[in-house]
Amino acid sequence: MTSRIGKGISWLLIVALAVTEIMATWLMWLGKSPFGVVIHGLLGLTIVLVGWRSLHTVRQNRIFSGHEPTLSQVYSLMITNLAMLEVIAIHDCDHMRQAMGWNYHFTLALLLVNIIVYLPNLISLVLASQGQLNGVVATLISGPLIAIAFLKLHLLGAWLPVWGPWNRSFFALGVDAISWWILVITAVAGILVGMIATYILGELTTS
Repeated sequence: MTSRIGKGISWLLIVALAVTEIMATWLMWLGKSPFGVVIHGLLGLTIVLVGWRSLHTVRQNRIFSGHEPTLSQVYSLMITNLAMLEVIAIHDCDHMRQAMGWNYHFTLALLLVNIIVYLPNLISLVLASQGQLNGVVATLISGPLIAIAFLKLHLLGAWLPVWGPWNRSFFALGVDAISWWILVITAVAGILVGMIATYILGELTTS
């Protein structure tokens, strides 16, 4: 992957994330959740700024050596993390759709706790942009971590009752096919992110 292609795809994903968070903010407005409007507005702004800063960091660190990722590998890692963040954001929007159907209003505590799910891939994105091995390892962990956590919560219910209605499994909640498919896509995306990072790690450790 050339740097131009990697940069272009990264920017497209950052724009897609911004649009998705604007949609999330709008859904929170429709759901009469002022806290949600503020938090998702700030979250969208944060993601865009972190994405822009990460791309700027890559441009500064053009020279890679030894067992550190190549520029092509760095862009691959950044793209996978941005794509995972987009999937998580879409999953979040689906929860907002569910909440509106149930006439549920998000609490401030739930909104703040939910930010946790964005952190692993945001951190991995920043580390990957620095062109160091820890960015590969962080991406390898964050993708499967999100996949397993989401499957655990939505198939078996929560261990810690901090997720509002989603403390109960999707079976108990009786969600529709859209929510089930989004859950499947989220889990598959997380596993794919881990597999891509594992492949890159293998290239680095055997070179």
